[in-house]
This record gives sequence, C-alpha cells and structure tokens, in this order.
Amino acid sequence: MTAESRNIRQKIGSVMVYPWRISLDTPRVETTVPQLRGVWGAALHDLDMRAYEDVFQGTGLPHERTPLYAMRPAAPDPTDAPALEWIVIGDGVYHLPVLFRAWEIASEMGLGPDRDQFRFRRLQSIHPDGTLAYASWGRPLGWPLSDAMSIQQPERCRLSFPAPLRIIRDKQLVTSPRLPDIIATSIQRLRTVLDREASEFLRSCQSGAIALADRTPAEKWVGEPCDLIRYSGRQKKELEFRGVVGFLDLPEGPGELWPFIAAAQWLHIGKGSAVGMGQLIVESY
Repeated sequence: MTAESRNIRQKIGSVMVYPWRISLDTPRVETTVPQLRGVWGAALHDLDMRAYEDVFQGTGLPHERTPLYAMRPAAPDPTDAPALEWIVIGDGVYHLPVLFRAWEIASEMGLGPDRDQFRFRRLQSIHPDGTLAYASWGRPLGWPLSDAMSIQQPERCRLSFPAPLRIIRDKQLVTSPRLPDIIATSIQRLRTVLDREASEFLRSCQSGAIALADRTPAEKWVGEPCDLIRYSGRQKKELEFRGVVGFLDLPEGPGELWPFIAAAQWLHIGKGSAVGMGQLIVESY
C-alpha cells in the first residue's frame, strides 16, 4: 500500500456515521421512505431551523448542499415491516436530540390524507457488517467509516444499485454508469462531509482514483431506467427524479478502490442520496 493510499484510507475512515433501523407501526397507511422523510423534515423545520438547515438541507451554497443524513428502506423482513434505515452523518450528530424529537413530533403529525398517527416499535443500531443491536432512543451509537473499510473486501463483487441512481454529467443523466463514474461521485459525496483540509486532499487524489477505476476490470453495466416521483408538501407539487437501477460486476474486486466503495454503502452517491437514492449494496458472486 502506498503512502497516498494510506492517507486516503485515513481521511475517509475519520468520517463518523450513526446508522439506525427504525421499526414502525403505521396503521391504515402503506408508508414509503419519501413520505416519512417529508413529515420528519416538516417537523424538524418547525422545531429547529438551525438543525433543519444543517442536517436536512445541508450546508454550503444552495446548488452544493448535501444533507448530513440518508434515509432508505430497511432490508425486507416480513416479521419487522415496515422499517427504515436512518443514517446521521458526521457533524449531524451534534443535533441528535433535536432530530429524535422531530421524529416524535412527526409521529403525532401523522401520515396520509387522514394524517394517521404512527408509532415506533423498535430502534436498533446497525453495525458495519449489517448486524443489529438494541439501541435506546436518542443515544448516539456511531462508528467511523474505517470500521466499514476494515471488513474483508470480496475478491470479486457486484456493485448493486436497487434504488434510482442519479449521476449527472454535462447536465445529462448517465444511463450506463461505469466504475470511474461511481468512484468520481463517491469522492464528491465524501468531500461534502470532510473538513476543508481532508476535502482538498481528496480532490487532489481524484484524477488518480478515476484513472485507477478506468484500469480496474469491470463488466458492462446491466440495468434499466427507473424514475421516482414524490410529492413535496413544502413546494406543493410532485417532483420527478430520473435515474437508473442495476449492477456492475467487478470480476477481480475493487482493489485499492475499496475505501470509496465501502464509504458509498453508507453515504449513498449521486443526486437525491438523502431520499434513499444512490444506495450501493456490495454483493459477492
């Protein structure tokens, strides 16, 4: 491993994530992640504008804002449905008491046209290997991305995107993503949650990482278009997110690109990552 590779691992590995699985009871409502995200965001907006701007909207210029959380459907489990995974990232943890209070308010605000209230059945923390552990409400149980990177990387793997992936290049949707596209977008996402020095270091490494991705053996993208339409209560209109779903096989594994791949599993990549889009699942095959 080169000195640059060690530095990349160190910078990426310093990012803290706080992932939870939230099991819900939503009587009379077949809920979705965008729906839950909307009511939670509305509650947070009215509760604490600073937390809303920092975590829900994200800091920085309006066109560069990246939220400090991700929300996605939990892995299917007929004994524990509905459930979602909620991941607070980096400095978002400083607002954690307010973020949890917003969930409580959201449950009272309710879902659907009749505003049916929902309740929380169980809260569990998610370990880097995907296993679950009991967690108490509001307690920050997190770990650095270095823990995800330390998991043995597969010798050959499939990069699977089950939710719409939106990678935009020259204002156009990339419909057949290649490994360099995935790595470049992962670096862009990482830079938004790193401090200035680490972000600049990662920027300086970007061209080399993309060149390495271009040399890494990869099969052609297998997938199809997939669009997500959700209603924005704040904007009072439906919003359409055009994307693609599918997978990319790496017959010799990710090699030195593993830190970017490991991080993307928890941060998501592409536009709309906070809505659960751009979720990456690494599978052996």
